Amino acid sequence: MSGCGGAGSGVSSDPNATGPRAAAEAGDEREKQRAEPGAQHRMLTTADRAGFSRLEQSLGGRSGVAVSPLGFGHEVEAAGRLQTAVAWSTIKVPIAMAVVAEGDEAAERPNLRRAITASDNAAAERAWSSLGDGEVAAAAATAQLRRAGDRRTVVQSRRLRQGFTAFGQTVWSLSDQARFTAGLPCLPEGRYVLKLMNAVIRGQRWGLGSARVEAQLKGGWGPGSRAGVDGGSVDRQMGILTVRGRSYAVVIATAPADGTHASGTANLTRIATWVVEHVDHRFVPREPRCRS
Repeated sequence: MSGCGGAGSGVSSDPNATGPRAAAEAGDEREKQRAEPGAQHRMLTTADRAGFSRLEQSLGGRSGVAVSPLGFGHEVEAAGRLQTAVAWSTIKVPIAMAVVAEGDEAAERPNLRRAITASDNAAAERAWSSLGDGEVAAAAATAQLRRAGDRRTVVQSRRLRQGFTAFGQTVWSLSDQARFTAGLPCLPEGRYVLKLMNAVIRGQRWGLGSARVEAQLKGGWGPGSRAGVDGGSVDRQMGILTVRGRSYAVVIATAPADGTHASGTANLTRIATWVVEHVDHRFVPREPRCRS
């Protein structure tokens, strides 16, 4: 399988990182930075990055975030110490796109729906196998990464860990994943999978799915942050949030200090709430830029 569950206690909280006074002071600093003459508009200011560092410290372990306007050619902005990790089940998105691109959507429709909406690993393995052997399937999924804007990530074709999928061990940086996510609305295969990402089951709608805004998302989680290596755990999500009519790509990830899935999902929900409160969406284009 490519995503595993766990149990554990909740996360610690630092009231100084998220209290009203800290939020007001951080907001004043953000507005000051954005008001400087000639300053380029940014979704995350220096003050925002400092605020995320405080949040990360309060959560324990390592966490990260990357954001981008939708479409091609945009700068990806990131914060946090965790900026690359094993993809786990988030890699099912380009795999599903590859199946659709091959014209096998009708035959594989139940598997695609289960793989994306419920992160069903057996369904994902069946969809993967429909593309060919490991190398052929990995090449097809990697091709979808390229089409959507990720120029660097290569989908893993070999099973590196017994009991886990080959593709789930793909190493995927948050910035590359955000760039890929931003490109999804520009491709018919991407739009198909986004519809499925809009129907993720309730039991997996932590993080971006609990941010109280419209969210299309896919999560991934499992024991280990490095390909083929056990130790610790990673919970991550990719998705598109829509806030007051403006949509943007978001990738969030956490490696909780206690190594449990329960703490990981709680961390992602805290991070997603922070994203909605701090990412400046006001100048994000209302439509994706689908020409690079």
